[in-house]
Amino acid sequence: MMNFFTSSPLFSLLLVGLIGTVILLYLLRPPVLNRLISSNLIWKRVIGSSPLISERWQWWLSLLLALLITIFLLSSALRPSVDGQADDRTLIILDNSPSMEALTQSGLSRYSVAKDSVMKLLASLSKDVQVMLVDTQRQITTPSFSSVPEAFQILEQLKIGTSLEALVPSQVATVDASKKFIFTDGVLIGSAPEGFTLVSVFQLAPNVGITRLSFATVPGDTQRRQAFVEVVNAGGDSQLVEIELAQSQSLNLTRRVDVGPYEKVTHIFDATKFDSGPVKAAVFSSTDRFKADDTAFGYITEKKQVRVGFVANTQESKLLTLLSLMPRVSVNALTPAEYDALKPAEMSFDALVFDGVPAERKPIVPSIFFGVDSPTWLDITVTPIRSSQLAVKKNTAHPILRNISMSDLLLETAFVFGASDLADTLLEAESGEIVAVAVPGSVKNILLGFDLDKSNLTFLADFPILLSNSIAWLVDGAPILSVNPGVVKLPGDVTKVYRIDGVDIPLWFADGKAYFHTQETGLYTAFTSNGPLRVSVSQLDRRFSDINASKLPTLGSSQDIVNPGLRGYSFAFLAGALTLILLMLDWYLYHRRITQ
Repeated sequence: MMNFFTSSPLFSLLLVGLIGTVILLYLLRPPVLNRLISSNLIWKRVIGSSPLISERWQWWLSLLLALLITIFLLSSALRPSVDGQADDRTLIILDNSPSMEALTQSGLSRYSVAKDSVMKLLASLSKDVQVMLVDTQRQITTPSFSSVPEAFQILEQLKIGTSLEALVPSQVATVDASKKFIFTDGVLIGSAPEGFTLVSVFQLAPNVGITRLSFATVPGDTQRRQAFVEVVNAGGDSQLVEIELAQSQSLNLTRRVDVGPYEKVTHIFDATKFDSGPVKAAVFSSTDRFKADDTAFGYITEKKQVRVGFVANTQESKLLTLLSLMPRVSVNALTPAEYDALKPAEMSFDALVFDGVPAERKPIVPSIFFGVDSPTWLDITVTPIRSSQLAVKKNTAHPILRNISMSDLLLETAFVFGASDLADTLLEAESGEIVAVAVPGSVKNILLGFDLDKSNLTFLADFPILLSNSIAWLVDGAPILSVNPGVVKLPGDVTKVYRIDGVDIPLWFADGKAYFHTQETGLYTAFTSNGPLRVSVSQLDRRFSDINASKLPTLGSSQDIVNPGLRGYSFAFLAGALTLILLMLDWYLYHRRITQ
């Protein structure tokens, strides 16, 4: 409802002032015209035959037209609000979250249905209406009001995104608009904000998807390998699902499993025959209506037998015992003299472990040092500290410390390392001193600035895991980074990224990191100064597969508001058109001498 006098004080003040001005102008008496005539007999007869009421009627008609022209002209210029909001502005939020890719019963995706509805809404708007289009994936980085044709162009550029953190800018809540709409399935953004007209495109859709793909050797038998594929049923009906694990056309494994409503199952494949390299997992269902989570990609890395040389002054060491018990490690004990006597051509080890023994020259194979003093070959400062109880914190992002808590590690004495771009920090004292580092490169090294007998490390339950992770980081193949589609963050020393089919992927750099963008799942290889980095892009998050987690009404019951358009024109446009019509009418009446 239009409220002239309360919605805008400035508009009301101007309107009253202009009406008063027009009335005052009409009350002004024009100056008396002096005319010379030969006789007043004719004029008396004319005056007598012209009734005064006719002149008064002409005056009131002219005043009424002038007031209407003033009111409508002011309304068209200042665009008064409707219920406190701009009458010629419309706000539209379009949900382009991943769940909108699910198919409806018509065969169209939820996003296609929503997009078609937005297009119908835009087509029903007046051409003078300003439209702000907002998407939940922030593909429109700076939403603003634009014309209807421009809104059509912006709409055509939008696509379904990959982010599970669907977001509507908070500023939208304060946008001044008389009409506000949101087109969504309600899966990732929840219910509609207050004051919005909801257009629900949600419809239940059967879906099965992969939420996990991993590989591991069989405990006690390093020659065997298992693949774990986790499948979830996100629908309310049981599904007969075919799971396929493939490395080539001739090397693939398939299984059929029944998955109950909203059930999650894990199937284990014997992948011993699979070679090192890329692997693809896929699920197939005849009723599946969401294909984006049906495939996952991974790499199998070679877990070869590792020959370890153990260099220490004593052979009675818990560290030596643990190395001997590791499934794929064969260890040979050496004294410092025996190690120094080895020539490079005689170095038959895959890795070396130094227990409290310094190395005068840099090892030519990957190595772990416990109790580092001050090696001349290491371009990092090393200084001693002493503390009766030195607690440490760990770098949780490094693969060496994966699945390790280290919460109870205490050091009696230690050497600390200076910060360097050549090394990654592993363990850091609470006061900031670095007590363990990992040095990447063609020959990797792990250096701990404390002896095992000067700490409680060997008594921690995490120590065997730390030792296993360290050996794997030193000698295993290229590391694997598993990420979701979208913006992928890589180390800053990445020089090139290639898709598995050889396509060069564009990179950009910011804040010391490298980034590339992909909305497709697949396998990529990044090349760094430390060697290749395998990147597996798969959408394995359970929230991605839960496309039916919505409380909105279904698409069938909301068809009546699929096209809730603003019929006709905005008030400002109509006021301008009426002003023009009244001006033409006033011009006609004046020149026909009706209002003269």
